[in-house]
Amino acid sequence: MAFPCVSIPFLLLLLLITPLSSSLSLSDTVTKDSLYQLCSQPTIFNQFCIIWLTNDPATFTLNFYGLLGLVIQKTQLFGNKNLAMMKGLVRTTTDPTLKIPYGSCVTYYESAIKSMEEAIKFAISKKYELTSQVAGKAFSSINMCEADLAGRNTVPSDVPLRNIQFKRMCNIVRVFSYVLTAKNY
Repeated sequence: MAFPCVSIPFLLLLLLITPLSSSLSLSDTVTKDSLYQLCSQPTIFNQFCIIWLTNDPATFTLNFYGLLGLVIQKTQLFGNKNLAMMKGLVRTTTDPTLKIPYGSCVTYYESAIKSMEEAIKFAISKKYELTSQVAGKAFSSINMCEADLAGRNTVPSDVPLRNIQFKRMCNIVRVFSYVLTAKNY
């Protein structure tokens, strides 16, 4: 039997998002159950998402649209902190082989933060597909930073961790925005 050229991951994603799309009321206030449902979307690191968002009391005062705005804002703030850290590392590193990679990471973080600024604008204008795309662009920028730092033993241990956390945040923005795109809001 021949199958049409449709990727299995795409079909799985579609099947996993479809139940969410039909059961989640995006205009209602976020509850623990709805947050767990959102954080269980494919490609989201579930545990990080739940802890990150339940630790912010504002989470449970918002509807899904407000939650998306909060997530974008928190992601941008964390990105700015990482950018400041990278700029500090460029100035203070005693390893001359790290000056260029740290400098590249500064550029990548500047690009990622610009993408988050675009995400805010797109989310406000309800262009959720574009919101998702620019969040993916920010994620990719930090992948490049990680690649530049990979295998270097003198990088402080918190740098890779902070890069991973930022990428997880970008991915949450990307997926939450995609859910809105799938619901045609």
